[in-house]
Amino acid sequence: MIKAVIFDWGRTLYDNDLNREADGAKEILRFCKEKGCRMALVSKVSGNHTVEGRTQLIENSPLRQYLDLFFVTAEYKDKFLDEIVRNWDLPRSEIMIVDDRTVRGIKYGNEHGHPTVWLEKGKYAQELPNAETGQPTHRIRELRELFEIL
Repeated sequence: MIKAVIFDWGRTLYDNDLNREADGAKEILRFCKEKGCRMALVSKVSGNHTVEGRTQLIENSPLRQYLDLFFVTAEYKDKFLDEIVRNWDLPRSEIMIVDDRTVRGIKYGNEHGHPTVWLEKGKYAQELPNAETGQPTHRIRELRELFEIL
């Protein structure tokens, strides 16, 4: 049974192209909260984005109220994912990871025994799972499909 979910931000909960929360994000987070799931997010900045700017964007987002904690980094996400897992003290099999990148969140989840959900949409939809990343537990094309999984 899933007791916690770690989300990615860009192109998962937040639509970078439209500069707004992704369709269905608030509904999914509300649903998770009502089910008693803990929620966190780890966001990796790149390009013109800064850690400070992304942190402010998340703090000001209507989605922030649903998140127990979040981290923004310019480095690899793994150490922050590890920190969340340690903080929650739950079996990894009960912490789901939702990400649009197979080479980041999905790979981490598979390597560490988490159920994973790949949001196969947008810029990285062609970044297919391979032997290095492993196959995601679930594939979705819209965030709202999480209702059926959770």
